[in-house]
Amino acid sequence: MLIATPWYESGSFWQFAITTLVAVAVGFLGAFATLRASNPKRRLAYWTLANTSLFVASHSQTGALTVAHHGTTVQRPRVVELELRNTGRRDITAAQFHAGQPIVYDLGADVVAVLEVASQPTGTVAPSVGISAGARHRIEVPPCLLTRKQKVNISLLVDGPERPVRCLGAPLVDVQVRETAEPVRSRSVMLMYGWAINFVVLAIASLFMR
Repeated sequence: MLIATPWYESGSFWQFAITTLVAVAVGFLGAFATLRASNPKRRLAYWTLANTSLFVASHSQTGALTVAHHGTTVQRPRVVELELRNTGRRDITAAQFHAGQPIVYDLGADVVAVLEVASQPTGTVAPSVGISAGARHRIEVPPCLLTRKQKVNISLLVDGPERPVRCLGAPLVDVQVRETAEPVRSRSVMLMYGWAINFVVLAIASLFMR
């Protein structure tokens, strides 16, 4: 007497199910890739690399060391390093600064000087960062071109206690601006992980279809 094989033990059923699953996954990934290509995101991330006092407590109390800038003594000197990075898939242009307004950051202490503004990779142009007129605890990043993957490091000498750097305004059109605690992972690495997962899924599916 022949006993019917349960449907869940049928090789043809599992082959059909896995083939369907792979086809749906491939179709979804293709649609997702097409959508991403047609709607590229613009993103600007920033974070504080350093906020370091130039004096240890004993020096500031005894006056053993002093720091002066253009003849003016800095009472509580600190060096703040701020990093901006275009983490999106397209350039951020000067035209995307609404009404020509700058990005404004609050250092929480008077900015004595902009020590350096460096840009990477080589060939990109660093923006002309300046101290806000009438508000010396703020700096401004004027309308500029920030190319894809461009990184801008801003070094500042400030006079005052340690305070978190805050973005007071980023009037950018169609650009997502966010603060991160540490440099964001490269999008190419994330894509590599995604393709690796897809490869594993297809490899497993091919084993079942043999």
